[in-house]
Amino acid sequence: ISMAEEAIRDALTKVHGVERLVKDFGGEGSGEELARRLNDFVASLGEVRNSAKGIEAEFPNELVRRVDTGANPDRFVLDALHTCVVENQKAKGKATNLQKFRDALLDQASVAFPAEAEAYRELKRRG
Repeated sequence: ISMAEEAIRDALTKVHGVERLVKDFGGEGSGEELARRLNDFVASLGEVRNSAKGIEAEFPNELVRRVDTGANPDRFVLDALHTCVVENQKAKGKATNLQKFRDALLDQASVAFPAEAEAYRELKRRG
């Protein structure tokens, strides 16, 4: 992965150089310099592609959207973690309520059908 990381850093450095040149664009020689730097950047993208062969990575679309809008990717991770915690709490609450319902149902069944309820308990004990 280090070759891929190095290629990505090189590409980012080159795109930063293009960005600075465009920001300060002016004069007659600037067009040639811009073309040279753009060509260097495009070549570095080829290096990124070649060095990343065999590396498979998938990113959630929402993460890519947030990065494109300038949001911090760490915030996406925190939001996703928070969503997981909330969903986990909901599932735990449902499981707890289902267990309470099962226990209440068994209690009521014991009153209405004592022999069948005892047979059921015996089956549960055997596994």
